[in-house]
Formats: sequence, structure tokens, C-alpha cells
Amino acid sequence: MAARSKQLLLLCTLGALLCAGGVLLWRAGLGVPCLFHLVTGLDCPGCGVTRMLTALAAGDLAGAWRSNPCLLALSPVLAVLALSLAAGWLRTGRLHPKRLQSLLLWGCIGVLLVFGVLRNLPFYPY
Repeated sequence: MAARSKQLLLLCTLGALLCAGGVLLWRAGLGVPCLFHLVTGLDCPGCGVTRMLTALAAGDLAGAWRSNPCLLALSPVLAVLALSLAAGWLRTGRLHPKRLQSLLLWGCIGVLLVFGVLRNLPFYPY
């Protein structure tokens, strides 16, 4: 378990560094371009995540909602899912999701795919 704890600490450190890099990009007024959008001109389900996180960091929940409402709504579910998977990995050393975790993950993927289609239709409100 000590080796897994070290690996988890390394992953958390890398995550913190990525967050710090995101804050630096935000402070510099830069964003991360979406390759899918650059190639197709369509918004992917993840378009607006950088703006959403920037708005959340500034305490602007309405701005975060306008940037990517689907991912903002799914964030608590995805966070709990990630924490439960990490806890199971620490206990057993295997990253094998339980049935409910798999259903939640596939459900979130399905919701994001439907959102990706709907946000490119002409009636999408933004």
C-alpha cells in the first residue's frame, strides 16, 4: 500500500501542477484551443471547460454555467466517482470499477455525447 500511496501522491502533485499552470494561463489571459473546434468549427462536449474553470476560480457560477453547463452539472458526480475509484485502487491495488461505477461513468459519457450534439444545433441557447 505504501507504493500506491506514493503513486497517488505523485498523481496529486501532477494535478496540482496542472492546476497551477491553468491559473497562470488564466492570469495571462490565455486559453487552451480546442482542436476539434479548430478542425470542424463545431463545439465538442468539452468546449468551454477552460472558461468554466476560470469563471469558477473567480467565483462566477453563472459564467461557469454559460461556458459548459453539462460538465459543471456532472462535476460532482465525476469527482465522487474519481475519489471512489482512487479509494478502491488504494485498498486493492487494482483499478477495477464496480458495476455502479461503470454505469455512472458510461452514463456521464452518454450525457456528454448528447450534449455535444445538442450544443451544435441552431436552437442551442448561447
